Amino acid sequence: MNWDFVLNQWVSIFHCNIYYLEKNIGPVSIVEPVRELEKYMEEKHFVGRGAHGWIGFCERKVFIAGVLILWNNITGKVCTAEELRVKNGLEGLETWEARASVQKVIFQRQEAELPHNPYDKERRELDSIRRGDKEMLRRSIEETYRGEVGKLSRNEIRQAKNIAICVITLASRAAIEGGMLPEEAFSMVDGYILKIEEMANVVKIDAAMRQAEYEFAECVSNIDGKKERNELIEKAKNFIFQNLHSEIVVGQIGRQIGVSTAYLSSLFRRVEGITIQQYIRREKIRLAENMLRYSEYDVKSIASYLAFCSQSHFGKVFKEETGMTPSKYRNKFKNYEKSKN
Repeated sequence: MNWDFVLNQWVSIFHCNIYYLEKNIGPVSIVEPVRELEKYMEEKHFVGRGAHGWIGFCERKVFIAGVLILWNNITGKVCTAEELRVKNGLEGLETWEARASVQKVIFQRQEAELPHNPYDKERRELDSIRRGDKEMLRRSIEETYRGEVGKLSRNEIRQAKNIAICVITLASRAAIEGGMLPEEAFSMVDGYILKIEEMANVVKIDAAMRQAEYEFAECVSNIDGKKERNELIEKAKNFIFQNLHSEIVVGQIGRQIGVSTAYLSSLFRRVEGITIQQYIRREKIRLAENMLRYSEYDVKSIASYLAFCSQSHFGKVFKEETGMTPSKYRNKFKNYEKSKN
């Protein structure tokens, strides 16, 4: 393999989100192939269906990892992803270009005598989420001030979406600092932003953004602030959250975070006041409640998804935790959600 040729050619291919090593490896795309992509490959690299079939898809980080492994195997040298980008001229903006853009914005703001929104207001907004104080959040949102939020796009809809992405991301970090599980907070961010990306109404985008802030504050308010914050416990909880669809074994959690099962069980009970098994069961039922409220999955599918041994066992545990059968819970709260909307 002519590896220097591969690396030198990478920059021109990268800009079109295409990676092409050689015919033995084949063309690879980091976006799912569409006709425009196939046409580009045919015209630029003379690659068509007849030669190699459909263009393969590979995530960018996976492809870069593969390039670095191959480089190490061939040369015996270690190269980082950052060094690989620099070697191929992919450093991003030139320093002068970035500074010129920043200075242009500063000049325009000064000339218009229009400042940004006050930082202390933003700080109060985030502090209220960190504390789980929804009333404080309401007051901070309703504050009036001179200035405007940053200009992140010349398109009105894109501007609203970009602002929402920034606010929701910052709110999630404040919620994590307030005790929310990082994985749960990140998942909420993904869910809200994906939904906002589908919207085409500025007012609705803003409403969704505020709804996300209040939901983060509510999540923090439901956390027992008297509990001891412990890094190992947080790691254990994150692992449990990521694997609620599986049958979780306590020993598996201990191995994952690097402690013995006995130590983890003892620590968890001391800090949380319940056993790990009880916590897992509670979290599975909490997820089941959300699925019954907001999804169309039937009870049998939910029981299977959450790795219960049978639908009847799931129903028994669910009733013990909530006082209702899954069917009664769905009928009660699904109608409530519809009426609320």
